[in-house]
Amino acid sequence: MAASQHRNLTPIIIGIAAVLAVAGALLLIERRGGRSPLEITFANSTPGPIQVYVTGAVAEPGVYEMMEGDRVVDLLYKAGGNAPEADLQAINLSKRLQDEDMVVVPRQGEASTAGATSQVLGASTPININTATLDDLDTLPGIGAVYSQRIVDSRTRDGPFTTTEELVLRSLMPQSTYEKIRDLITAGP
Repeated sequence: MAASQHRNLTPIIIGIAAVLAVAGALLLIERRGGRSPLEITFANSTPGPIQVYVTGAVAEPGVYEMMEGDRVVDLLYKAGGNAPEADLQAINLSKRLQDEDMVVVPRQGEASTAGATSQVLGASTPININTATLDDLDTLPGIGAVYSQRIVDSRTRDGPFTTTEELVLRSLMPQSTYEKIRDLITAGP
């Protein structure tokens, strides 16, 4: 009787061993299949290069590569310093720079350029998205020719904007881009 029970268990044991062997082989193949281990990187863990445009009363206006965390004063230094007629009282030299910023250094007695200086210099005149030109819109951080054209086309086709949030509601740009410019724009008069 013991021998017959043993004969009945043999196919079961062989089946279990076969299933385990196939599962082990599949696991081995999956691990060799190119899956890389999970890597976690933290945003802003090391500062990277950013591009910032400086114009106005500076010795050498242009686009400069800066590092995250640099300040307006660092950009001014890199641009060869301010021109003699620069109104440095009108700008915040300690403001940290962000990628795609535009810094306009005004001349003494000159009004700040609308929109172009808002993010870095804290100008009080935001860009009106209902009247701004393509060039005006293009000065906003993260807004290039494509978004500028979408805004102009939408206000022509769908009418003027009543709020700036309509840029997202009309699917003209993602929320993340809107967040970069929300304080620099207006839909009002």
